[in-house]
Amino acid sequence: MVSIRFILLSAAALAALGGLTAGAAFLLEGAVAQAVAFTWPGLAGAVAFALAAPGRPGEQA
Repeated sequence: MVSIRFILLSAAALAALGGLTAGAAFLLEGAVAQAVAFTWPGLAGAVAFALAAPGRPGEQA
């Protein structure tokens, strides 16, 4: 069975990849403002997913 931690961290990776891909596509066209506008939400989503992932059992912050 796949753990919820793995699912959330995979979603974080996909969000980051999607944001960086969209940003790179706009940079190739020379649209810097759009590249920034599409990259930051993807990275912010990745951080949100990563923070929502539960810790390992017995792990203390």
